[in-house]
Amino acid sequence: MSTLFGTVVIALILGAVVTFLIGAATARRGRSNYRSATVAGLAVALAVLLLAVMMDSFTQVEAGSVAVVKQFGRVVNVLDPGLNFKLPFVQKVVVYRTQEILYETAADPSQSDADYTDIQVDTATSDGQQINARFTVRFRIDGSKATEIVNNLGTEAEVVEKVVKANSRVHVRNILKQFPASDLYSGNVEKAQEAISQRLARDFKEEGVDLVFFGLRSIEFTEAYRNAVEQKQIEKENIATKENLAKQAEFDKLRIITQAEGEAERQKLERIGIAQGEAESIRVKAEADAGAILVKAQAQAEANRLISQSLDADILSWQAVQNWSGNYPLVLGSAGSYIMPGELFTGAAAAPASGQSSESAPASGERQGSTVTR
Repeated sequence: MSTLFGTVVIALILGAVVTFLIGAATARRGRSNYRSATVAGLAVALAVLLLAVMMDSFTQVEAGSVAVVKQFGRVVNVLDPGLNFKLPFVQKVVVYRTQEILYETAADPSQSDADYTDIQVDTATSDGQQINARFTVRFRIDGSKATEIVNNLGTEAEVVEKVVKANSRVHVRNILKQFPASDLYSGNVEKAQEAISQRLARDFKEEGVDLVFFGLRSIEFTEAYRNAVEQKQIEKENIATKENLAKQAEFDKLRIITQAEGEAERQKLERIGIAQGEAESIRVKAEADAGAILVKAQAQAEANRLISQSLDADILSWQAVQNWSGNYPLVLGSAGSYIMPGELFTGAAAAPASGQSSESAPASGERQGSTVTR
């Protein structure tokens, strides 16, 4: 209604101005005609009013938006994108974007290109470290709940202020207090980010807002904490270096011991192999010598056997004749008899006389023991 009142006032003012100008012009000519001037002023005012009515009878809803039509404070319709008709001056339109809207916190909000910006959130970790959190929220308004939103929250800016900003800043501040500084400083923020995202999605849904994305862009710690962490990391790396050197020394010691044991085992096996080789060589040589002796003995025995088989009395006499030097030995036999050389080759002297008794054998033996050779 205020718009209608303002439009009527503007139309009347324009009409009065036109009436005054026309009246003044006719008065200078000496023909004052206030009636015509008044009619002209009313016509101008009516034209302005009609133009305002026509312009306020249509509203254009952009793509990615919905428009809620209110009449005397009550929602009467929801308009889709396009050119829509409404009652002029009586019906008001509240537009909500159904596209993604970006809310972002930063150290310097003026440097952000988000749709809605704010300063960073200051909070503390579970172990008392002061931090500043910077985050981003992407959301969209549910067009099907536009009526409830306009009744409960208001315009899009009020939705951002009352739902997105209030909930996100509170949950970020409170949930980050549940995590130690070491987790957040090392970049392990997935658990915290997921916890905040789940809480926001639930709260947003109750208000007709859909959470698309929540992300912790950065967490800033105090300079004193950063220096302490850096010093601690340096000490940790020094300890790790010393531990690695100790492990390397232990490894080198074990390697040297293993090499020494391996070398000793190799020498032991080498000595055993040499001894076994020498023993085997001696055994083989002994077996070979024994075999040679056996073969030689068997050959000698075979030769002797063959020789003994080939010898008879005639061969022996022949050998004796062949080896005789031509000297006749004089041999005195028993009972004063002489053995002639020819008897030596015939064996006559070897056998006693057939008529000699066994009793005279000892005496004969005694006489045989004394011989003379010439």
